[in-house]
Amino acid sequence: MAFNAAQFKAKKKRAVDPNAPPRPNLLSQDKKLREQQDLVTRLEMQIREQSEEISSLKARYDNMQQSINQILNYLRKAK
Repeated sequence: MAFNAAQFKAKKKRAVDPNAPPRPNLLSQDKKLREQQDLVTRLEMQIREQSEEISSLKARYDNMQQSINQILNYLRKAK
């Protein structure tokens, strides 16, 4: 096995473009991913709550419609 000096030669640094956006790192990507997951979780909870509220309001509406129909039927028979 021969000694290869080129193998241990220091690499030249690349020129950095000052106008380029910062390079992404895994920590910031992980933070963004966690924030997005939290947002999705909150939105799912909000959708669930709104669905329950809609169901409740539909039930109230149906009960009110039934009551109004009963009152109308009573008034029609009373004539």
